[in-house]
Amino acid sequence: MSLIKRYSNHSLKELVIIIESGNDYTDEAKDAVRTIIEFKEPSEVELKEIALEYWNNKINNNIRSLLLQNQKPNSEILSKEEIKKIMITAFEKYQEKLQLFQIDTTKYWFV
Repeated sequence: MSLIKRYSNHSLKELVIIIESGNDYTDEAKDAVRTIIEFKEPSEVELKEIALEYWNNKINNNIRSLLLQNQKPNSEILSKEEIKKIMITAFEKYQEKLQLFQIDTTKYWFV
């Protein structure tokens, strides 16, 4: 079974996730997915919306590990500036969450 036949029934969202998923798929699979996307002729806005949703979820769910490993996500659809904005927003949310769970030691006195 060829890769184009294998992925031709996938939704546009699933195809974008395959392209954006880094090294999870082979180059041949990604090339087949790009060909399928070209045949489906989606608008640039539609592709960007799907990619933004994917990266928002991925970065927000994994911000701690991305920061600890000093990883910079690479997107084939979004620009570096768009990824940077998502990272900044996710980092700010992460900091807010840390502050929310921080213990105020001035309130607790043990004698």
